[in-house]
Amino acid sequence: MNTYKGVIKGNTIVLEERVNLPEGIRAQVVIKPIRPTPKEVIRKQAELMEEAPRVGRLLYKTREELHEW
Repeated sequence: MNTYKGVIKGNTIVLEERVNLPEGIRAQVVIKPIRPTPKEVIRKQAELMEEAPRVGRLLYKTREELHEW
């Protein structure tokens, strides 16, 4: 029995590598989620930070400045 890794997309599993089996063969699939490593989590967080929209400049440094007119 071989083990392959893949990604679930809807009701389909897309394997990361080619499987050397004939087209249409029936197979049993056992789902076991793969937990990301701490390095993968940090890398993903860094990617999300880079994609985050920039939201302008700081208007007030302190709460008191907000109420100064």
